[in-house]
Amino acid sequence: MRIASLIVSLSIAALCGASAIAQPVATASLATAVAATQAAKTDYAFDFHLQTTDQTWQARFDPNADPRLRLVSPTRDSLDGGARRAFDGLAERMEGVSWCASEGMDRVTDVRLLREDAETATYSFQPTRESVRGEQAQRFADRLRGEVTLTKENPDITNLRIFAPEAFSPLPLTQLQSFNMTIRCIAAPNGRRYAAETMMELRGTAFGQAFNERSVQRASNLSAS
Repeated sequence: MRIASLIVSLSIAALCGASAIAQPVATASLATAVAATQAAKTDYAFDFHLQTTDQTWQARFDPNADPRLRLVSPTRDSLDGGARRAFDGLAERMEGVSWCASEGMDRVTDVRLLREDAETATYSFQPTRESVRGEQAQRFADRLRGEVTLTKENPDITNLRIFAPEAFSPLPLTQLQSFNMTIRCIAAPNGRRYAAETMMELRGTAFGQAFNERSVQRASNLSAS
């Protein structure tokens, strides 16, 4: 269960972003992206898919329903105790569509231009305790690094990446040897980009046993609630 908690924390850490960009054009572009996304935010219903090493869930999120996240396949009653608790925790935490240019993207540091082309620019950044959510993730934010890609025209975020450049110990008796999370952003019906696919891979040891985890989350079929 502690590894499951680590995975959740790392997932939440990926919601951080960048706006403290030194280059004036990049600062203006990101500020424009965040402002436009916040102004256009809409409560959508959507299909949610989660596939991990051990399980596959198909669910539907409806902001007006109770519970808002309902497991379609398999049924909640068919889950064992641990899996049911994990799904209920996910349902409690999920607030809706995850917007890529979120309002929390203004607290990272050391932002540097990595590459650019005619349409996009990609920057590296350092997550901070203030830029990630979740107490556990905040404790090791300084061990992570990030990259964000922005469109130049009608600025918005197309991709995010959070990774660990070297091994570290996020929990007692736990060594995280490799961590990489990528988020692919596509346009919602309102024209602003959301996290359509999040892929996470982590490898390490816990209490003397090796683990190698991979998960993919997808949100699709957005519709006005």
